[in-house]
Amino acid sequence: RRVRRARAASSRARASIVMSPAWHGPYCVTVVALMFAALLKNVAGPDVLMLGALAFELAAGVVDAGEGLKGFSNKGLLTVACLFVVAAGISNTGALDYYMSKALGTPKSAADAQLRLMVPIAVVSAFLNNTPVVAIMIPIVQKWARKCKISSAQLFIPLSFSSILGGTCTLIGTSTNLV
Repeated sequence: RRVRRARAASSRARASIVMSPAWHGPYCVTVVALMFAALLKNVAGPDVLMLGALAFELAAGVVDAGEGLKGFSNKGLLTVACLFVVAAGISNTGALDYYMSKALGTPKSAADAQLRLMVPIAVVSAFLNNTPVVAIMIPIVQKWARKCKISSAQLFIPLSFSSILGGTCTLIGTSTNLV
């Protein structure tokens, strides 16, 4: 009896494994390869291309809707998305331009500019998520660098690194800690 039950359970388990059609693999590889080629050629924004690739996979039935949309229900992702909306509002209104230009002042050199930028960003990103902080600060840093006649390229890596440093100082400052 036990052997029969075990065999029946084993055959049910084998029957529940669904084999995908042979074309799913090549189709998926082709869609991903085309997406990467489009990303390299800057055909459209990464968000549009990746959502388009997901749409092709969903439309072909390679990925079911539950699996395809599962990642969008992550609380950390939704939190960061909400902060990006706030960042866009702050950026578009220019609400921080005046305050940040006063706080950053007028540096004498690129090294001075980097130091003036890194300290307040590290402090702010200790209490806010570092990704939206950088997103808010990029246009502000570009304007500030133009005003101070410093290459903005010399300020973007210090901006990112100070944001990461500040984010790791507290539990709420970085998206990995939110998840």
